[in-house]
Amino acid sequence: MGPLSASPMGFGTWAWGNQFLWGYQESMDSQLQQTFNLAVENGINLFDTADSYGTGRLNGKSEKLLGKFISEIPGQKQVQNNIVIATKFAAYPWRLTPGQFVNACRASLARLQIEQIGIGQLHWSTANYAPPQELALWNGLVAMYEKGLVRAVGVSNYGPNQLVKIHDYLTARGVPLCSAQVSIYIISLMWSPS
Repeated sequence: MGPLSASPMGFGTWAWGNQFLWGYQESMDSQLQQTFNLAVENGINLFDTADSYGTGRLNGKSEKLLGKFISEIPGQKQVQNNIVIATKFAAYPWRLTPGQFVNACRASLARLQIEQIGIGQLHWSTANYAPPQELALWNGLVAMYEKGLVRAVGVSNYGPNQLVKIHDYLTARGVPLCSAQVSIYIISLMWSPS
């Protein structure tokens, strides 16, 4: 995984702050923290989040909770330093320039209470509905990496054609593509159209 050392299994935080799909309530925070601590105690150090995780006034709540929980890990500072955060930056229609994408990364850093993100990822491709935006977002990933705001870059929800294109684009700029997150989970493996 490039310059990072991550556990074979990660821990997703999509439900944290999401009232609409997952019924999140702030009263759940202590239970979420206990679950987080249990994961860390059992060797999980890769945590997946996104700037868009959370709904309405809770937008970004997942990152805020993750940052809080990391800062409150009981025990050694070394455990905190070994956490790898993979966060995704949404391809919102108002993020039209590389600078706006870099600013999204800086906002995530503030919510997470850290100085550098492990893996900064583009949450989804805009190639099918806003092709000019796609290049600006790719340049934003390059800028995040070059500024040292992220240790590595990746993508999420990319099909094979766009994955090859962004890989080639980043490689030409000396930026390794560290991850390609796809939507697959236990429930999807059990579902069958037949």
